[in-house]
Amino acid sequence: MKELENSKYSQVPENPVTGGDDEEVLVLGHCLLNPLARVKGVKPAQPVDTRGANIIQLPCPEAIFFGMKRREITKDQLDHPAYRRFCREIFTHFADLLEDLAASGVKIKIFGVPKSPSCGVEITSVGGEPGKVKEFHHRHVPGPGVFMEEIIKELKKRNLRFEIEDAGK
Repeated sequence: MKELENSKYSQVPENPVTGGDDEEVLVLGHCLLNPLARVKGVKPAQPVDTRGANIIQLPCPEAIFFGMKRREITKDQLDHPAYRRFCREIFTHFADLLEDLAASGVKIKIFGVPKSPSCGVEITSVGGEPGKVKEFHHRHVPGPGVFMEEIIKELKKRNLRFEIEDAGK
């Protein structure tokens, strides 16, 4: 068996996070780093420059909940107790990590995905008629998506300071 230190996969940092005023972590909506998670046919989100940054990639709640063959959906359709509970559950461990980082003095900066019904921060999509339709109609409105609403509630409940905005500004 090869020793890890001789392996190209041994990337253990020598210095742990110490915290401080100059340290921050970027918390990114999943598809900002992995456009394959987006609904088929939707153009990729504006990428975020992550060079030299500390990164936490959030999970994609829609891809996990509905799978990769899902159809376009809006916040109105996602605004259901089961989906909100699911979003809270998948974010809980991330909230624990962010709480620990914040206690060490690390600044938290969250980037959402503009127009996303789950991960939008400033703009989300609403509408979508129920039942069988030939064309899917929706519109974009100010406000966060379901997953971001749950993230904001959880971090506020924990009294964490954070910045949050849509990527690409």
